[in-house]
Amino acid sequence: MRIIAGEKRGLKLASQEGMETRPTLDRVKEAMFGRLQFELKGKHILDLFAGSGALGLEALSRGAQDAVFVDYDDGAGAAVKRNIEAAQMESRAVFIKNDYVAAMKLFQNKRKFDIVFIDPPYRSGFYGKVLCDLVEYGLLTAGAVVVTESGEPIEFDAKGYRLEKQKKYGKTFLTFFRWKEE
Repeated sequence: MRIIAGEKRGLKLASQEGMETRPTLDRVKEAMFGRLQFELKGKHILDLFAGSGALGLEALSRGAQDAVFVDYDDGAGAAVKRNIEAAQMESRAVFIKNDYVAAMKLFQNKRKFDIVFIDPPYRSGFYGKVLCDLVEYGLLTAGAVVVTESGEPIEFDAKGYRLEKQKKYGKTFLTFFRWKEE
């Protein structure tokens, strides 16, 4: 697993040992960031269920201003911290060890994000709840992009979100939502 483009291109990333996390394949990451490439410069990133932090670090490498990484797992947290340090991005990245709801509550009415990555365990059923909570806690800027990585198509229709694209890459579905503040 590595950063595939930008200032830290080629940097190898650590991941948690075992089956607790599922790293995003390079070709899935290439497709995801190919779609986001013109939206990253200077943006604020939220990487929920961060695992190794590969998605947020890729965004930082490609010009995002800063990133918040959230995961409750000790092994994932250690990997994220190691990767932030290896990328020398400590001034632009912060890791929060917490469950996603508690982490979102920390930012309620205090911080907004331009791009949010949601990559929980595929069978978790968290997708709809996280999308709703992002709105409830006021964490999205107008026009924010929310990207989900899942094992099956995401069926979600909520006021304020527009489905921009959903495509399958091998066993992985990428879904891009745009938040249109009402």
